[in-house]
Amino acid sequence: MKVFLTGSFNAEILARQLSYYGVETKVDLPPKVLASFNLRSFDVIYSVCFMRSIRLVLSSKFFRKNYVVHFIGSDALEYTSKRGFGRKSSDVVLRLCDEVFYVTEELKQLVGLGRGRVIPIPVDTRMFRETGYHGEKRYVLYYCPNPEIYRSDWIAKYAVAHPDETITILGSPNLSGLSNVKVISHVPYRQMPKLYQMHRRLIRMTTHDGCPKMPYEALLCGLEVMWNGKRVTTVPKEMLMEDTVPRLISILESLKSRA
Repeated sequence: MKVFLTGSFNAEILARQLSYYGVETKVDLPPKVLASFNLRSFDVIYSVCFMRSIRLVLSSKFFRKNYVVHFIGSDALEYTSKRGFGRKSSDVVLRLCDEVFYVTEELKQLVGLGRGRVIPIPVDTRMFRETGYHGEKRYVLYYCPNPEIYRSDWIAKYAVAHPDETITILGSPNLSGLSNVKVISHVPYRQMPKLYQMHRRLIRMTTHDGCPKMPYEALLCGLEVMWNGKRVTTVPKEMLMEDTVPRLISILESLKSRA
């Protein structure tokens, strides 16, 4: 089976995991309409982020290709914020998709289509695993790509209250006045295991969590994890690629057989 993936960086994550199980994949980011002319050899076109791929859905259906769309958090929020003609046109395109996935049940309810399956973006257990090496106990990692959703106000108060801790923030909040805070705007995904291993604890505070891999990646790397005030101690089996990827392949194979 050959699968073409596009949409967001999560497409690269899924492509790598599918390839472990013998699926031939190609990733093209960002999605390009002209790419549809090169898709005739693929069995399934798979977009991890619907709102970035609407035109590609239309052009792919012209070539009678099976199309899968996978809603992640930011994608679902953008879709539900649409009104008027923009929302109606998006709904028309969604009806053309052969399968609709959501990373969480909450997102499925938010989008409100009344169809589709919950398929998380699972954790790559080959990449994220315990190595035995960690930074000092006082080293804390905090994820904050969006200051409002990921509570930059909360981590600022935490940093002031814990001056003995060294806090690395992955994201872009402006907390330059705090001497115990270091901000890293971006880390390539392949380097995330190394970043985890430099810390002893991950703290994640958020008002909305659309694609929650990070707490489980950190947990598999041996970190203590606090998520919205609660300690995380186990990884749900559906967040492990050994559980989810074979199930996903089965769904994609059924699409191929219907073509």
